[in-house]
Amino acid sequence: MSAADASSASASGAATDAGPDAEAAPARRALLVSRGLMVLMSLALVALLGRVAQLQRTPDPRVLRVLDQQQTAGVLLARRGPLVDRRGRTLAETRVAWRLFVDPRLVEDHGIFSETLTRRVGLDPVEVERAMHRRPDSRYVIVAPRLAPAQLAAARSLASELRAVALEPYLVRDYPRGTTAGQVVGFTNSEGVGLEGMEAAAHAKLAARAGRATLLRDAGRRPLWLVDASAGAGEPAAYDTPADGRAVRLTLDLSLQEMAEDELDRQVAAFGAGSGQLVVLDPRNGDVLALAMWPRFDPAAAGTTRPEDRRNRVVADVFEPGSVMKPLVWAAATEAGAARREEVIDCTEKGWWKPERGPVLKDSHPNGKLSWDEVLIQSSNIGIAKVAERMGAEEVDRVLRAHGLGRPTGSGLPGELGGILRPVAGWSGTDLTRIPIGQAVAVTPLQMVVAYTPLANDGRLVPPRMVTPTGPDERRSAEIERRVLSPETAAATRGVLRRVMAEGTGRRADSDRWPVFGKTGTAQLPDLVKGGYKPGGYVATFIGGAPADAPRLLVGCFIHEPDVEIGYYGGSVAAPAATRFMERALAYLGVPEGLPLPEAGRAGDLARADDR
Repeated sequence: MSAADASSASASGAATDAGPDAEAAPARRALLVSRGLMVLMSLALVALLGRVAQLQRTPDPRVLRVLDQQQTAGVLLARRGPLVDRRGRTLAETRVAWRLFVDPRLVEDHGIFSETLTRRVGLDPVEVERAMHRRPDSRYVIVAPRLAPAQLAAARSLASELRAVALEPYLVRDYPRGTTAGQVVGFTNSEGVGLEGMEAAAHAKLAARAGRATLLRDAGRRPLWLVDASAGAGEPAAYDTPADGRAVRLTLDLSLQEMAEDELDRQVAAFGAGSGQLVVLDPRNGDVLALAMWPRFDPAAAGTTRPEDRRNRVVADVFEPGSVMKPLVWAAATEAGAARREEVIDCTEKGWWKPERGPVLKDSHPNGKLSWDEVLIQSSNIGIAKVAERMGAEEVDRVLRAHGLGRPTGSGLPGELGGILRPVAGWSGTDLTRIPIGQAVAVTPLQMVVAYTPLANDGRLVPPRMVTPTGPDERRSAEIERRVLSPETAAATRGVLRRVMAEGTGRRADSDRWPVFGKTGTAQLPDLVKGGYKPGGYVATFIGGAPADAPRLLVGCFIHEPDVEIGYYGGSVAAPAATRFMERALAYLGVPEGLPLPEAGRAGDLARADDR
């Protein structure tokens, strides 16, 4: 081999040995670069994550301002529960209303803008201008506090076209029945809190719980998604779900309530009275079927109504009941044997009598000698007072308290008073003969009607209830009763009170369709300034029920301060309204008509009974 060949071969071998290293070098460089980039990217990602964590824990104020503009927290509306009557008819409800507001900063030409609102929505341009000028720096100016249904569609269309206009929903409490049962229903404040009536009494059930949600918005203020404001922007989270209030079903019957108010309005107007109440109970279970009051009250106008017109006088006003107290004492004396029904009691030919203690007591007219039944039919003060002396103060006090006097009835109506019945130790010398005839004692209208439930319910005192029981626990609590009289004494008392309507002081208000039982009363009003009784101030009262053999209704009518020139006796002022109501109500309830119970004789002897 020549030297040249050897040299060539040597060079060729060297080149062959260097080839693989030369080809691997670029790959190694690429690997090193990629690794370096990955390290840098990892470090950058770590730094970014660290910055995110730092922003979440201690964000820069400038970032917070941006986030605040992108996140909006809103209240999710929840409706207060409705109040309905026993048949499900609405007395109070909550609905969604809409207000229209503008952002003055986004309004370029106020004149054109106001004209547009006028043309499209029907607003007053002058009022719109005034509203915006009063708050030029505000971004929230209400120009229509409550849009009418006819305006709402136009306002929505306008809000989709103009950035300066927006709609906002809010809740309003509506009272669709107006003045019907106004004082009973009551009203709420602007925050939805019940202030009076059943709105206040049932607030815990009616109250709603509003929800809450935070929205993330884009640069155009369009909502993107729900976020948890406490955890940071963009993180999904559950929102606070709103909860509507529960419906409350009252024992009132709207139809009976309207009948009661109609008859009461008619009677108050006919006698020029200052006020009046008509109370209706179902004596079998204590359901309050109607509570009518005059003057009337519209809950929607609570802010412009006098406080005395808003007051529920059925439970918040007290007065001396007068002769409607006598059946309670008559029944108790009969049951205890303090007087026998066939016994003859000397009520004097003179018409007045001097008790052991206290001044002379008078009847409205001389009665002479009366049987114990006739004492009640004639409404003799002397006869009742003589038997009360036999009973004694402690027994009279026990009887009246057993009928629920001297304490609230437990109706649950706000502001209920318990009346005035002083302890026996505080009685004066005249109280033993005055309290049994309805003087020196004070009651509320509802309290006095409840006191008659033993007479209409086989001797059992039934507490009133305003809310229809729904569960077994509520039913059990509503069924608590107290026996006050034997069924026989209760029936006997109703029989005599039936004769009161047929022959005695209630004869002008008797019904020829159903047998009505009841007692009239005429009480004087106290003079709170000078003391004693107010001249010409009376309360005409009547409490009764029907049908007498199996009562479905117990009704009390109380007419305060009737015009004495027209009439003021209970038999002519209060009783007719109650009887007219009962005839309408019993027909509505489908109670078959029946002939009155057989009347006892002696109608001629009792024709002299006046209508007190």
